[in-house]
Amino acid sequence: MMVDIEENIKKLIKDKANEMNADALYCCNSVSLIIKQLNNYIDGRISLSEERISYLLDHLVGYYTITLDIPLDYDLKILRAVKFDNIEKKPCFSKVSRLSYIPQNSEIIPPIGRLNKHGKSMFYGCVYINDNSYNVAFSEVDALKNERINILKSEATAEIKVNYIGIYGYIKRESKPYFISKGVYSYFKSICEYEEQIFDKHVFVAFQLCDAFFFDILRRKKSDRLYSVTSILASHFLEGDRVDGLIYTSVKAEGSPVIAIKPESVDSKVSHKKTISFEIQENYGYAMYKANPLYQGVVNGEIINWS
Repeated sequence: MMVDIEENIKKLIKDKANEMNADALYCCNSVSLIIKQLNNYIDGRISLSEERISYLLDHLVGYYTITLDIPLDYDLKILRAVKFDNIEKKPCFSKVSRLSYIPQNSEIIPPIGRLNKHGKSMFYGCVYINDNSYNVAFSEVDALKNERINILKSEATAEIKVNYIGIYGYIKRESKPYFISKGVYSYFKSICEYEEQIFDKHVFVAFQLCDAFFFDILRRKKSDRLYSVTSILASHFLEGDRVDGLIYTSVKAEGSPVIAIKPESVDSKVSHKKTISFEIQENYGYAMYKANPLYQGVVNGEIINWS
C-alpha cells in the first residue's frame, strides 16, 4: 500500500518537474515574492484582503507543496488544556463539551486561532509522549502561577490522518522528530531526495522556501495578522475529507508535537477518557511548570464525574 502511495507521489513530482523546470528561476522568484508579501502583511507593513491572502496561500499550497499524509496510531493519546477562570467555584468543568472543541450550538463563539477562522471550531491538543507532555499542554494555554487548568485526556479509536507542516525542515537538518517512526521518516526522506533529484535546483529551492515559511509562521508568537494568515493556510490543507488534522511544532515547547483535529473527526475517531484539574504553583518559563493536581475525573458521555 505504502509503495503504491509513494509511486503516485513520485508521479506527481515528475509532472510538476515537467511543468516547472523550464521556468525554474521564475518559480523560485514567484515563491519568494509571495512569501515577502505575506510577511509584510503579518508585520503590518502592507494591507491585504482576506481574498488576496487566500489566493496567495492557495498558490503556495497548490503548486509548491507536496502534502504527505501521516497515519497516527490507533492508541494515540492526546492532552487538551483549558483554563478554569471562575475563582469562586470548584475548579472543575462539569461537561466534556467545555473541555473539547466548542460545539456549533454553544453560546461561546470560537475566536480566531492559529488554525481556525473566527466562528469555526477546532480541537487543539498536544500528543502525549510522557508526563512532561502536561507541561506542553500548560504552555499552549499560557498557564500562569495560581491559575487552575483542566486537562482532558483522550485516545484515538481509529486511524487519524494528518499532514505534518514543516517536516522537510527536519529532513534537511537530518533531525528525525522523536515521535515519528523510522519508517515514516524514511518515506518522507525518500520523497525529498526524489524532489532534489528531479527538480531543477531553483524549483527545489522554491519548494523548500514554501515549506520553511509554513513551518516558520506556525511557530511565531500569536497576533491578529498572523492568525489571519495561518487560519486561512489551515483551511487549504484541511479542505475535503482526505485528512483529519494537522501536526506542527509547539510554539512554547521546542520540538514537542501539537495537533489540530477537525471536530467531525474528533466525534468519529477520538474517545475522551479522563480529566485532571491542576493548580499552577510555578511557571518557570520555557514550558516548565510546577503543578499540583487537585481533582481527577472520569468521562461518562457528556458528563465528567470528579473525585
